Amino acid sequence: MAFNKIKIGLWTAVLILLAPSVVSCNNAKAGNGSSRFENWINDLLTRQEGSLEKVKDGFTIQGNIKDKPNNLVVLLEVTATGQQLIDSARTDAKGNFIISGNVTESVICQLQWDENSLVYLILDNKTQAKVECSGTGLDVSYALSGKGIESSSELKQLVDLNVSYIIKLQNIENRARGMANTPENYAIGQQLQNEYYQLLGERKRNITTLVLGMKKSPVPYFVIATQMLEDIEFPMLEHAYQSLKAYAPGGKYMAEMTSKYEKEKVLAIGAVAPDIKLKQPDGTEIALSSLRGKVVLIDFWASWCGPCRRENPFNVKMYNDFKDKGFEIFGVSLDSDAGRWKSAIANDSLVWKHVSDLGGWQSAPAKMYQVSSIPATYLLDRDGKIIAKGLRGENLSAKLQEIFAN
Repeated sequence: MAFNKIKIGLWTAVLILLAPSVVSCNNAKAGNGSSRFENWINDLLTRQEGSLEKVKDGFTIQGNIKDKPNNLVVLLEVTATGQQLIDSARTDAKGNFIISGNVTESVICQLQWDENSLVYLILDNKTQAKVECSGTGLDVSYALSGKGIESSSELKQLVDLNVSYIIKLQNIENRARGMANTPENYAIGQQLQNEYYQLLGERKRNITTLVLGMKKSPVPYFVIATQMLEDIEFPMLEHAYQSLKAYAPGGKYMAEMTSKYEKEKVLAIGAVAPDIKLKQPDGTEIALSSLRGKVVLIDFWASWCGPCRRENPFNVKMYNDFKDKGFEIFGVSLDSDAGRWKSAIANDSLVWKHVSDLGGWQSAPAKMYQVSSIPATYLLDRDGKIIAKGLRGENLSAKLQEIFAN
């Protein structure tokens, strides 16, 4: 889906880019607001095939945008390839407008009136909505009333909750940005980082709780499609699939959701990692599943991979720090030459478990785990469930410290 997202950047070396938000969706840069917005819309004026076919009855949106007389308002369907214009209107002297149209199925839309100001709606031909909007950017607020607005109201709950956290996270960013990067400010920066992570955790918990309560709705799908949460855990993925199936089993979003669900369910956070059973350097076989009871890092690497080899000294130290607490590494090599593979293991002092089918990039486990670049990692809990992906270096060490502290 072509839902844009914002990431919030924080003080280098102290705060990080970890706050995706669905509060703005535009392809234009800020500045020269109205004219640039209208120029962008001109590129969308040609209607396309899709949901916008004529039917007997259609939807109506009656709206008002405070302090925006004679202002262009556009209704865009968000599609897999980008925004598609449904219709547009201009506000009158009091900011009032009406947009009506026809869709063949329920669609996710954005009602937008400048580069940074929009609201999300979910429309079908039963929708007769009244929308009263004010503000710009993150300060946009709106009231929604009328008929056929149940899904739009659920989506509003979600977006309002998300925006409330994004504002708090941006406040931390602004505090951090104003600080000089000095030793004296390091303690303050650490405190800001702690506040930031606490807010991220609270945001994820509250968004998850809200969305899991929506049993027959496209809104959980919206969370998946927009990547609103940085780590989509398997229960959320499955819930989005089931909720959308109950809401619109034959719709185009369902086709997309089904494809994503079937592809990702085997590797989602919370899913049991697919088993790998291959030969070790001495010719004996070992299965990943035989390591249940330990926290396991699956490490995809190769002797010919420079970044992998540079990562190995850190992995050696980390392994020595945590092996006695129940940590194991399961190295899966993408080598095709057994001699080079075994030499790299010896030369880098890699004393953990190693396997390979010597298939290179055609390696069966690499395909199974959808590995397209290395090093690539999956972290498993003691039950063999995936708890993190792509962790390396200090991020991996911090996660292990967290696990073994409990």
